[in-house]
Amino acid sequence: MKTFLTSRLKLRPPYEEDIDVITHLLQERRVVEMLSVVPWPYERRHAEEWLTAIRKKEEEGCWETFVIVLRETDALIGAIGLHPEPGKPWGMAGYWLGIDHWGQGYMTEALTEMLRYGFEDLGLRRIEAYHFSGNPASGRVMAKAGMGFEGVQRLRSQRLGELCDRVNYGMIDEDWRAARKSSQTPHESNHEE
Repeated sequence: MKTFLTSRLKLRPPYEEDIDVITHLLQERRVVEMLSVVPWPYERRHAEEWLTAIRKKEEEGCWETFVIVLRETDALIGAIGLHPEPGKPWGMAGYWLGIDHWGQGYMTEALTEMLRYGFEDLGLRRIEAYHFSGNPASGRVMAKAGMGFEGVQRLRSQRLGELCDRVNYGMIDEDWRAARKSSQTPHESNHEE
């Protein structure tokens, strides 16, 4: 099982023991309303179904999902995934973070590590991500991690049953390498297997 370490975080596979914490974190409506596929109200069974679904997708080789844990306290604070498209040189990153941990740079640190993993370990040529137009903080996370704004798709996503605009970001491998050479990505990491 892959585990990644950054200066403050551990990204590790989710376990059954995490279900109650995941449920608690996603019972905050302000978190869920920023996500496209998370139901509201969020219940324990949704976390169980999510864990089953990601395990199946990982077996198929098209998802890699990690929970985000604070190294100092071992507290689970969110999740992040990288979803390579099978047989293609690109993938999609997605993430969420418990509300008590917003604004502390944790997601930028986690996303930077997922970009590193995608480009350096998986050999992807392109990684993209998006956020809803009402969530500019997520766009700042993507930009700080080195991703570039690529445009807005009007009414391209659904949030709690309502259509909304999707703001797209992306990065290609040569931009990643150039940023690493000039030390523009802020977080060092370690990878464990």
